[in-house]
Amino acid sequence: MLRPLYKAAQVQELDRRTIAGGIDGFALMQRAASSAWHSFRSRWPQARSITVLCGGGNNGGDGHVLAALAMQSGLKVQRITLKSVDELSGDAARATELATSAGVGCEEWHAGIELTGEVIVDALLGTGLTGEVEGRFKRAIEMINASDQPVLAIDIPSGLVADTGNVPGIAVKAACTVTFIGDKVGLHTGDAPAYTGEIDFRPLGVKAQAYFDIFPTAWRLDDSLLAAAFAPRLRTSPKGDMGHVLV
Repeated sequence: MLRPLYKAAQVQELDRRTIAGGIDGFALMQRAASSAWHSFRSRWPQARSITVLCGGGNNGGDGHVLAALAMQSGLKVQRITLKSVDELSGDAARATELATSAGVGCEEWHAGIELTGEVIVDALLGTGLTGEVEGRFKRAIEMINASDQPVLAIDIPSGLVADTGNVPGIAVKAACTVTFIGDKVGLHTGDAPAYTGEIDFRPLGVKAQAYFDIFPTAWRLDDSLLAAAFAPRLRTSPKGDMGHVLV
């Protein structure tokens, strides 16, 4: 099948329409975190500990809620934030309160911190990034990439540009990227294959009418479609039946 690919602004509009249609923004964040948690569990079912690094926006909020789910499931959870809790607002603030009420500790990132989880979750930066990552976010990404632990990126590997797949400076190298609502062009183009790992798309139950008049920027050929086009040939097949090439 063909999979539609969207730019970041288009996915933001889908998100806006979904919320306007009656789904609370925090409920949508909880859906995203739950989907990310299931993606984590399907890939690392034996993991008993997790490190979640959270930024300050909704991407970080997804991470806080995922940390709460991991704690409720009996994992040892290390939650690290690159934004002070006092700086958070809206759904991100609600998310960190949820994680704290679930008993998840919270450390502020510093250069000497040790990442202790068997798997790292990247919830630092979302699809709004267009330039080079700087400051402590850059140093945190360097720390993640220097670790031996596999990484699950939430929505997009931090540092990767969602519309182009370019990496202006540095980006998280993930083993898996779980992305939501609309698959992003930049997860499949440019430098992306070196950073995304396996891509797990989760639509989060967004209704079909939300996609009306939002036309995909591109389409991705699914492996199953390609496999059908290149079915194994019989050893006795005449070469003339296999197609023609014009030079």
